[in-house]
Amino acid sequence: MDETFTKTLNALANEAEMNRNVQENLDADEVIFYNSIRADLDLLIRKPKVQTIHQILDYSKSLR
Repeated sequence: MDETFTKTLNALANEAEMNRNVQENLDADEVIFYNSIRADLDLLIRKPKVQTIHQILDYSKSLR
């Protein structure tokens, strides 16, 4: 069985540039909606501990 992976795409690597391009293509209604939910979206951001990431990777490797 082959193992594949995807490298970070250049379009997604520069988050600031991507956000600017997305916002340029939005209508006024979409910008208003985005600004109204931005604070709630920021609350969804999670920064797991390194230990948690390693546990997930170890579990994934054990399933192979």
